[in-house]
Amino acid sequence: MLSDHEVLQIEDFGGLGSRDPSPRGFRLPPEGVRFEALEQDLVRQALERAQGNQTRAAALLGMNRDQIRYRIEKFGLKKHDAE
Repeated sequence: MLSDHEVLQIEDFGGLGSRDPSPRGFRLPPEGVRFEALEQDLVRQALERAQGNQTRAAALLGMNRDQIRYRIEKFGLKKHDAE
């Protein structure tokens, strides 16, 4: 393990074992991002990982079931999109 200081700090572990998966290291690229496309892709990925279970998919994204259902409807995602 590489560290700049003699004693390891929590930051040295890069979030290993953390229950908070927020992307603190994410940097907005100079050209920006299409947020709606990113949001749709994340919802689709969460549904795939949760095998279509909306409650589990919502938890993966740090939201509740109503919030993910809104996005599923907003993006016109169907059950087959999660497979």
